[in-house]
Amino acid sequence: MKVIHSGFLSHLQEIVPDTKSRRRLLLLSKRELQSGVVLVISLIILLLLTLIGLSAMQTTVLEERMAGNLRDKSLAFQTAESALRMAESSLKPPMLLPTFTNMGTGGFYTITPTTSLADTSISWDSFWTINPVALSLMTNLGNNAPPLYFIQKLNAFCPVPCVPGSTMQQPYKITVRAVGGTTNAVVILQSIIYLY
Repeated sequence: MKVIHSGFLSHLQEIVPDTKSRRRLLLLSKRELQSGVVLVISLIILLLLTLIGLSAMQTTVLEERMAGNLRDKSLAFQTAESALRMAESSLKPPMLLPTFTNMGTGGFYTITPTTSLADTSISWDSFWTINPVALSLMTNLGNNAPPLYFIQKLNAFCPVPCVPGSTMQQPYKITVRAVGGTTNAVVILQSIIYLY
């Protein structure tokens, strides 16, 4: 580099005899040599800013998806809670109790010691499309489909301490399935209600 530079200075002395003018030309030549470095550094900084911007956009999109999924899950849970309360109120007076059978006619099952809906041979996906009661009153909640429920009449028992002549308690197990804004957000709730 020094050889080229000293050759450049001797050539500059031949062309421009004035030292003041030579200094000016020398400063200009140094600036011209650095202009390429500034361009490269500027492009690297621009690339870094672009990567930071893309990362921020991906984070924002991910946060929006998470918020949407949380809203769907919350909507499904609230719908299931409302459907559970409606199913419970359908068993309480002054409502007439529905007819319960082992086959679950209309979503109302009788559970005997030999039958169980927890049987592993049941396909729960097809079960929810065939057997339960659909609450068509609950369709304008923003959910994708009305909630479904079925009620199991469990075996009656005498509460402890069982006094002769006391009334038997009749338990009912209510199972509700609800979806949110999409069918991917599914909530299943159960409650057991005791009637005398």
